[in-house]
Amino acid sequence: MKLSKGLDKKNKIFDVALTLFSKYGFKAVTMREIAAKSSTSLGSLYIHYKSKAELYDMVLDSAYLEHAKAWRVTSDPDETLESKLYRFINNFCHFMNDNVEVAKLFKREQLDADPKRIKKLAEKVLSEEYNNLKELVIEANPTCHADVTTVLIFGMALNYYETMEFRKYFPGYDDSINSPDFIAEQIFNMAIAGLKST
Repeated sequence: MKLSKGLDKKNKIFDVALTLFSKYGFKAVTMREIAAKSSTSLGSLYIHYKSKAELYDMVLDSAYLEHAKAWRVTSDPDETLESKLYRFINNFCHFMNDNVEVAKLFKREQLDADPKRIKKLAEKVLSEEYNNLKELVIEANPTCHADVTTVLIFGMALNYYETMEFRKYFPGYDDSINSPDFIAEQIFNMAIAGLKST
């Protein structure tokens, strides 16, 4: 029971840290604030995590490395290229929709633009997914600029979820079309049209 209670406390600290880091960024959040919001003493917080940097790294690792598996597309030799591309986009849209704090953390990392953390995000977290999507793009159109096209597809999905706070104030906004499946279909249609035209 004691072990379970300790794990519950650590999970609560972690969830609070994810929320605070995604909202305010690494520099603005203090260990004292994390302790207070998670109903933990500062001393207890430092028992679980040696420093704010260690806690932040664990949040990044969990938020990205663990959740990134959600949008990976397994290889199936009988599946069409269009189906694989759609599934990749759809999985990523579902991931972003279902993990709002992680989506905010993506945005926060971009805003903070800390070279060390951006490099970690690019090389250790997104590179496998980037390369998987790039292979699909090259297969769809070997003559297109695969890197630019890959970034544009990622960017459409990321931007859609990063703008969720102010998008609802645009004229004609309709919340009923915000399903990840609908968004994935729109992005897929634009990507396929672009890949076929070049």
